[in-house]
Amino acid sequence: MDKLAVIDLGSNTFHLLIVQMKIGGGFDIVFRKRVFTGLSDGGISVIKEHKINQGLETIREFRDILDMFHNPRLSVIGTAALRNASNRSVFIDQAETILQSKINIIDGIQEADYIYKGMTLHQDLQSGAHLIMDVGGGSTEFILVNEGEKIWSNSYPLGVGMLHEEFHKTEPITNSAIHNLTVYVQQMTAEIAKIIGPYKPFTLAGASGSFEILLMMTGIKISQNNINTVTNEKFLAIYDKIITSDEAQRNTIEGLPSERVKLIVVGMVLKKAIFDLLQPEKILVSPYSLKEGVLREMIEETP
Repeated sequence: MDKLAVIDLGSNTFHLLIVQMKIGGGFDIVFRKRVFTGLSDGGISVIKEHKINQGLETIREFRDILDMFHNPRLSVIGTAALRNASNRSVFIDQAETILQSKINIIDGIQEADYIYKGMTLHQDLQSGAHLIMDVGGGSTEFILVNEGEKIWSNSYPLGVGMLHEEFHKTEPITNSAIHNLTVYVQQMTAEIAKIIGPYKPFTLAGASGSFEILLMMTGIKISQNNINTVTNEKFLAIYDKIITSDEAQRNTIEGLPSERVKLIVVGMVLKKAIFDLLQPEKILVSPYSLKEGVLREMIEETP
């Protein structure tokens, strides 16, 4: 059976996923790699030159890996940084040449749709009501799911790269900065409260990166295929620890990768604002997100 590959060029992290299609449907993961490139460092209006170079180096690495797997059918997706940065073409043109493939730059609504398709591969999200949240470097997507069906989705310019640049000026972050950031998130996402009201979603379902880091800080091992749970008590304890720590202290927190130390604070404040709005029974963390949604679409379109 055919191998398929997806490259997700996120604003913080580049992902490569290679799978083997199974007879009768479904797939087996044969290779997965994630590289933190930080294109959104400093915001997404302009990508810093050294971040472009770092991203292109990762693209070359991905190209070599694809060659090793005999060039599976490939889909390449670019998100917020690559749809907004004024110098995006500098990166895109070179990356397409290296990959010998077109990069599909998607808008926030398409991004949310792929996240929905990826997340709902899990049976856990095919019953009941859930609010899906995917925190990125350049944007954050929300999807309301009820009984496995998408009720509503939207994308907001609430990426942690921009939020850090705007709100995190001191170490540790000040209470006034937390307040200002929380109010900003509340204003940007004001429609969510009305939309979720009739459905009363009982979980906040987090997708990939930012939520996987939360899971790692609980000491729970990340599953590549299954949804894990973070209790409200664990989330609040980690939140308090993060927002009261300075950068040096965060560097010593077990489960927090060094590349996430800078942006974790605003990411936690963002999650806390939505947590307070939703008041979920628990937080779900899924290893599936956009790239699995793209993969699902590729499989559905396979003759």
